[in-house]
Amino acid sequence: MPNGTPADWLTAVDANEVHLAFPLEVHEDLMDVLFPSEGHPFYGMGERGAFCVLAKSTGTHRATYIVEDVVHPESADDLELKGGRSSDDGPSGGRFTELLFGGNSDIASSDDAVIGYEFSEDYHERAVARAKERGGGLIRIHTQPGGVRESSTDIDSAARVYRNDRDRLPTGAPFAAAITNDKGDWSARVYEPATDGGNKPTVTRADRVRVVGPATDGPSIRIQPTGGQTSSDDLTGIDRSQQDSTIQLWGEDGQAALADITVGLVGCGGVGSILAEHLARLGVGEIVFVDFDRLEAANFNRAQGAKRIDVRQNRLKTEIAEREARHAATAEQFETRVVDGSVVEEKREWAAVPALLDCDVIMSAVDAARPRQIIGAIARAHCIPVIDGGSKLHAEADGTLESEAKIETAVAGPGWPCFKCQRVWTQADVDWEADHPEFRGERGYVDGGVDPDEEDRDPSVIGVNAIAAGLMQRRFLALTLGVADGIVGTQRLQVRDVETNWSSVYGCQDGCDAPPIGVGDRYELPTGTGWAMRYERDDIPMPETKTKDASDLVEDSLSE
Repeated sequence: MPNGTPADWLTAVDANEVHLAFPLEVHEDLMDVLFPSEGHPFYGMGERGAFCVLAKSTGTHRATYIVEDVVHPESADDLELKGGRSSDDGPSGGRFTELLFGGNSDIASSDDAVIGYEFSEDYHERAVARAKERGGGLIRIHTQPGGVRESSTDIDSAARVYRNDRDRLPTGAPFAAAITNDKGDWSARVYEPATDGGNKPTVTRADRVRVVGPATDGPSIRIQPTGGQTSSDDLTGIDRSQQDSTIQLWGEDGQAALADITVGLVGCGGVGSILAEHLARLGVGEIVFVDFDRLEAANFNRAQGAKRIDVRQNRLKTEIAEREARHAATAEQFETRVVDGSVVEEKREWAAVPALLDCDVIMSAVDAARPRQIIGAIARAHCIPVIDGGSKLHAEADGTLESEAKIETAVAGPGWPCFKCQRVWTQADVDWEADHPEFRGERGYVDGGVDPDEEDRDPSVIGVNAIAAGLMQRRFLALTLGVADGIVGTQRLQVRDVETNWSSVYGCQDGCDAPPIGVGDRYELPTGTGWAMRYERDDIPMPETKTKDASDLVEDSLSE
């Protein structure tokens, strides 16, 4: 990962995109405060508001601010209608006027008197204490009748809160303010230190709002532009002549939603090469391709779109997948990015994680445990759902498939069980892959296999890979468009007998040590040395140290 604190990597003002993200459970909790039922302390008020703990997720080009926890008001005294004079000098009349929001600031009289709603000092202090306890920042969110355009009071008072709190919150903690209404429209602003060193903060407006979590009444990934627009307001990504058959299924709104999505595709081999073309044909707007491997003759028979010249030129699998996706794309403004690197690798030059943090959903087509562990951690800490899929084929001595031969798909993210509890990866496999190969001992890719230095690969058939890719796409459409059920749990297809079953895992097991939801950059991902990448690639050097555990480097020269 990049050096320095998360705040140093990419500021909101320098980002190409700024998103405000909610785990579904947190979003529902917040809505109960902002649009309360009878009996709630805020019921009947013209405007409502709340403080929430805020985390930052820093990608290569996107800065996402995750609302991770709601600080609940304790009584009606935490919010009251207030009339007073705006001031930069802190308390006025026993109140902090920087806690004011809404009201009539844009039509204020000449004496600068304003009327609006104001949080109590006690509530504000509880919010600061909660943020410090969790190690996060703060966001102030309030409702507004009609539209979501901020008033001058909203802008100025939030700036005063930022200046008041920035030295009391953890170093680099984010601060933001947002407005919503009963139609579900949003506007949001991020406050950061002034670029010129002055006292006035830099304010950057968010482009998108994401709500992520297993939903029963629509998509589990809801993305909308800020400012009261929807994806369907801008249909420039749709090509009706090429997408007529899918538009007939989920309409122009659904097709526009696909055109607005960025998908991270990790692994561009057997399953990944199929997904690359299929996702592009579906009409997704952008794909980020991640893989470090090159095409060889041994995997040509299951690499969709590959040409023999690709084998002769030893091309990167990402380059081939990107080429085929570009030729197949139906979205009018289709974009691609190729990341020649590893999810596991911590050195920035080959680290794939920052690019994945620019994505709305990740498709995992890898077969190793360590990448799955890290991608699963991203799903939870950074609120980016991950759909994992693949096959494991076993054969009898006569070549017939064993009953254990299977295809599996699983989803992780906020509200879903983690991949470890779904047994997508095991700690034993992660530990084995994390060790320096000299310490691993004998273990092949296939159960009961041979020395890992030998060219031994998992059995694989392109037709089975296509089934796996199809099942992953089904889950993708269920999550992004809400057009299918089965959004939670692990799906298993027994290949020999063509029997399908779903696991009953709807939550993590007791004692699960999965990353907390929505903490963003504060969670240290278990990246390290990408041994598989370094063994496959002659142009990427091996470290000058041995390791017993990739997370604990031992200063022991290979020559000793």
